[in-house]
Amino acid sequence: MPNKKLSYLLIPVLASIWGSSFILMKFGMFDATGNTIFSSTQVASIRIVLAGLVFLPWFPKLFKKMECKEDLLFFSIVGLGGNLIPAFLFTYAEKSLDSSIAGIMNSFTPVFTLIIGYFIFRTKIVLQQILGTLIGFGGISWLLLAGQSTSTQAQIIPALAIIIATVLYGLSLNTIKHKLQHYQPIEVATGGFSIALLPALICFFAFDTPHVICNHSKAPQGLLAIGILGIVGTAFAVVLFNKIIAQTSALAASAVTYFIPIVAVFLGLAFGETLVWQQFVAMFVIIAGVLLINFANTKATN
Repeated sequence: MPNKKLSYLLIPVLASIWGSSFILMKFGMFDATGNTIFSSTQVASIRIVLAGLVFLPWFPKLFKKMECKEDLLFFSIVGLGGNLIPAFLFTYAEKSLDSSIAGIMNSFTPVFTLIIGYFIFRTKIVLQQILGTLIGFGGISWLLLAGQSTSTQAQIIPALAIIIATVLYGLSLNTIKHKLQHYQPIEVATGGFSIALLPALICFFAFDTPHVICNHSKAPQGLLAIGILGIVGTAFAVVLFNKIIAQTSALAASAVTYFIPIVAVFLGLAFGETLVWQQFVAMFVIIAGVLLINFANTKATN
């Protein structure tokens, strides 16, 4: 029980780390004047390569421990669906969307976690969870729409990219909870990022990343942001996230994404993005949904 309570307390800590990830993506792609440093694909590949290299030394030991080949499939779902592909989708989206909006859109994750958990993994849910998710979704929608005039064609595809990423997150979260729970959090992260490392390395070289690192005058600035993003915001944060999943539930852990927009919006505001009063109100609606979901977890069997 103490460990479970600690895991709930770690949710705001993790939200702060991940909430800052969206502005770090911007810092990796653009300098202070808005000029490009690294492309979206380069930022994503560097991020995953750094995280993968952190965990790679432990992969041989994990591979020997794997009980069956099916586990390798589940680790691949986590590595590709939970780490690699979303990294590329989010940086692609942030070429057009503000970092705060990307953080807000990320909060669709609990909705898809609930849906995928129920229909694919047969996770039991209670009415309060559905209500809490709907309240959170309503707050997210309000936060997204507040201060925005009309949706432009240029915003639709980036928004869809983030929605696809959150679907993949929901699949990954449920896979960890239901198929990889017999592994330690560090082992889940090791398997996922080690598998994601090879395709990330291919992208790293295919998109001419070494040339930019060696020749762009602002490359050190961009690399600093991506380094923090890859090591702290990705490698360390995923271990922490997997630990929370193991000790609570996939849905409770994914509720961290309700707090992420609060951090993302405030950081976006600090660095020149706009924020209107309706977005502040929407944040409290989101938190209310989170509290209801977490309370309902005591009644739901996962």
